[in-house]
Amino acid sequence: MRSITFFSAVMLSLFMLASCGGGKEQWAVYTSGEGGFSVRMPGKVDKTDKTEVTPFGKQKTHFVTWKPSAMAINKFKLFQVSYTDCPQKFIADTVLLDVMLDSSIRMRYRDFTEKADVQGERIELNGYPGRAFIYDGKDDITIVKQCITNGRKYDLTVIVKKDQGTNPEISEFFNSFQALK
Repeated sequence: MRSITFFSAVMLSLFMLASCGGGKEQWAVYTSGEGGFSVRMPGKVDKTDKTEVTPFGKQKTHFVTWKPSAMAINKFKLFQVSYTDCPQKFIADTVLLDVMLDSSIRMRYRDFTEKADVQGERIELNGYPGRAFIYDGKDDITIVKQCITNGRKYDLTVIVKKDQGTNPEISEFFNSFQALK
């Protein structure tokens, strides 16, 4: 009887571990024709739309999101690309474009903290003008990079559990982003 109980416990543990996936997600290039971009990210993404306040006013924002399953043992908590249309008047003038990027990154930072004194770092995201920040939270580290190109503002976000070290997947995600012509 004791050996059956032990065997059952071992089999149950193996089954649960196998169902957790161990954090090994299959990566693929995700291409959004309507969003005008491609990016390499974990498979099985969810697509949602939400109306929210943006630097350009109240607009529909489109989200492409990967999160691990509830049972997964994973170092990553989120990979996400969101995008919204930018009115031409905001992107035709480089000064106004900089103001919009600064405003947008501050708004995004407030999604994670009430601190208002953030200044996003000026970046080029694969050749596109943008801003970025890293937020060091209690349990997670959040990396956000934004850019504006082809009449859209793109927001790329990764949330990783703390103490995971440098992960090549993070660089792969950000470096693979391309706006489609």
